[in-house]
Amino acid sequence: MQIRCRNCNRPYGLKKEEVLAALDTMHAEEQKYYQSHCPHCGKNNLVSQKELQRSAPSWTPAKTAEKLEE
Repeated sequence: MQIRCRNCNRPYGLKKEEVLAALDTMHAEEQKYYQSHCPHCGKNNLVSQKELQRSAPSWTPAKTAEKLEE
């Protein structure tokens, strides 16, 4: 997934594993945005859950996260 930094306007990518881990964390903690750090300037960039789900359409919530909630 390609992201453009909102501070320095340089593009950088998120690996598929990072996207899936972010979606699992966001689902478990009921967050709406993921904070991605720019490797060039180090600033945070907010990435919405909808944007992350577009790059991982087959993602489903992890069963371990559901067990922790119960």
